Amino acid sequence: MNKQERLAIYDACEKKWGKIAQYDQCIEEMAELTVAINKLKRKTCYGEYTNNPKIEENFIEEIADVSLCIEQLTHWVGEEKVRKVLEEKLTKLSQYLQ
Repeated sequence: MNKQERLAIYDACEKKWGKIAQYDQCIEEMAELTVAINKLKRKTCYGEYTNNPKIEENFIEEIADVSLCIEQLTHWVGEEKVRKVLEEKLTKLSQYLQ
């Protein structure tokens, strides 16, 4: 699916459910990613969940869900605005690494 098709879906979501519901969905997806990160960390660092092969699959799924949310939110506030701040933050991070 190309970017224009994805953006059209986000616009349809806004029209059908409204921004507030979409904000709530984004919050839920970010919380689910937090849980998935903790489970992956516990599996890889502490040996928990060793018999659960779904931990990595769930982690990837939650990254995808949050990525959709990020793209939707970016579409709403303006891609150029987000890109500008992202570049500033990357520059700052690069300076910390030196």
